[in-house]
Order: sequence, then C-alpha cells, then structure tokens
Amino acid sequence: METATDLREAQDRLLKRREMLKVMDNHTRQIGSTDFQAIAERCMAMSRGRGENVIPFREERSHSEEPKPEPEKTLPLSYLGVPKLYSACKFDTFQGNEKLVTALGAIARGDTHVVLRGNTGCGKTHLAVAMIRDLNIFKALYITVPDLLLKIRSSFNGGPESEDEIIGKYSEIQALVLDDLGAEKVSEFAITTLYIILDRRIRECRKTIITTNLSKEEIDETFGARIASRLAGMENIKINMPDYRKNRL
Repeated sequence: METATDLREAQDRLLKRREMLKVMDNHTRQIGSTDFQAIAERCMAMSRGRGENVIPFREERSHSEEPKPEPEKTLPLSYLGVPKLYSACKFDTFQGNEKLVTALGAIARGDTHVVLRGNTGCGKTHLAVAMIRDLNIFKALYITVPDLLLKIRSSFNGGPESEDEIIGKYSEIQALVLDDLGAEKVSEFAITTLYIILDRRIRECRKTIITTNLSKEEIDETFGARIASRLAGMENIKINMPDYRKNRL
C-alpha cells in the first residue's frame, strides 16, 4: 500500500516535471527559424559524414546559393570523329556569305535537319563541322558516308563493333554529320543502311547534317525515292562558293 510519504514524493515529482515542461515550452517559443536551420545543418553534416544523401532545407537555399549547372565541357573535335584538317573550322573563320553563316548558326542551336549542297571545295564540310563543334562527344559525331559503310562492312569480319551496334550508335547520337553523301560506291547495301539510319534519326528528331555534291535529281536517281524523300523534307541549302582549294594555287 502507498503511504502518505509516497504520495507526497509523487506529487513533488509531478510538480517538478510541470515546471520543467514550462521552461522548455518558453525556450522553444524563443527559438527562431535560424536555430532550426543550424540544427538541420549539423544533422546534415553528420549524415554526410556517414555517406548519406541529404536534401537541405528549402528556406536556407537562397537564390545566390542555388547550385549552378556547370557549363558543358567540350572535347577536342577528334573525339567527335572530325579529321585534324577541319579542327579549326568555325563560323567566324568561314570566308563567305554572312547571311548563310547566320542562318546555319540558328539551325545549329535547334534540331532542324539540313542538307548542304554544293560543288567540291565550296566549304560544306567547314560549315557542317562549325555546326557541331560546341557539342561534346555524348551529343555529336562526324563521319563520311564512305567511312560509315566501310565501318559496317568491317563488322562482318569480326570487327570490334557489330553491325547493329554501329547502326545504333549513328542513329541515336543527338547530332550527326554525314559528310560527302554520293562519294561512296552505291549498292543495295549502302542504300538500305543509309535509309535505316536516316529514317530512325528523322522519326526521333535527332539533328542530321548531310553534305553532298549531288543535286536533288541526282539523289533521286542514285539512291531512290525513299532516301530522296527523306532529304527533301530537310532544310536544303545550296552553297554557291568557288573552290577555295583552287584559290590557294
């Protein structure tokens, strides 16, 4: 049975507990949000020390403290497959029509497909490289059409990549330069391969830049209606410039 002494001790403990709760309540009302942030900071610091991922309080992240995305790091153009001869090709080093350069600069910033037509030495490759030079290896590739077909053929003899892997690589990259269409030996294999890559890229809105010496009529005669139709749906730009190589002589 409880004695009178036990009851008094229990009452004393209850009174002390009530007084303690009042003190804690008053102290809590005096703590501002900054204190909570400081507590959160300490907790996050400890969590980081344990290797845990932590999301900071929204209130503590002012606009000046918002993490800014780092600018994309570009790699040498050789990583994109661009030959050393064209490593210095930029819009501002192109000696030609300023309106043309302005138009291609705008196209380069979007996802429009483009066919650059013109005679040998008019600057088609220069302009095509200029359009992708600011993209990194994960977003752009350059290859001549003859080299692409040769690469795929080599896969038949146990090359490092399979035919499907090569076609997938050049179908899925965000931006692709297919240089010198029409320089390859045309065959059913070439036509089918090019159609597969072009069709996939167009359907997925992946920027495709093609250079060629051939006219629209010659494209139709050489590659057939399906490829000609795909190219006709692109932005077709005729470059009327003299052969810069001859001008060096």
